[in-house]
Amino acid sequence: MKFTITHAYDKDVETVFKVLTNPSYLAQKFEATGAKNIQVLECGRSGREFVIRSQMDIAAKPPEILKKFIKATNTVVAKDTWRFFDKELKTGVFEIDIKGMPITMKGVLVLRPTEKGCEYIIESEARCGIPLVGGKILAIVERDTRDNQKLDYEFTRNYLENQ
Repeated sequence: MKFTITHAYDKDVETVFKVLTNPSYLAQKFEATGAKNIQVLECGRSGREFVIRSQMDIAAKPPEILKKFIKATNTVVAKDTWRFFDKELKTGVFEIDIKGMPITMKGVLVLRPTEKGCEYIIESEARCGIPLVGGKILAIVERDTRDNQKLDYEFTRNYLENQ
């Protein structure tokens, strides 16, 4: 399953990138979106890349019929790897591992200028290895991701306004 989420900001690419790669901001954002046991494991340059690794517990809202496949709280390990980050355009990839679930999620990150600031594009691809109910599980993963991203976007917009 593929889906794209786009956030528009009224700040330039460089300003938004500095925020998105700030460990203090990351911890505050994860907390604001409801995550628990947050750990920013890595946040900095690694060779020619900028790597952010984090781990946290995130609540899920599975329907009763899927509770045997999806726990109410899941440990999520995420890695964002920004590979190209000049002043105008920044691109990278991400991987998300939901511990104990046969789901993989990866995708592309793009931060690019617009007339009014910039946009942050998250192109996701999620896969599930459970036959028959995998599609329903992926629909929940997409719904929960979109819900989380709405909270993330509001927090980031407010954070940027107060900088």
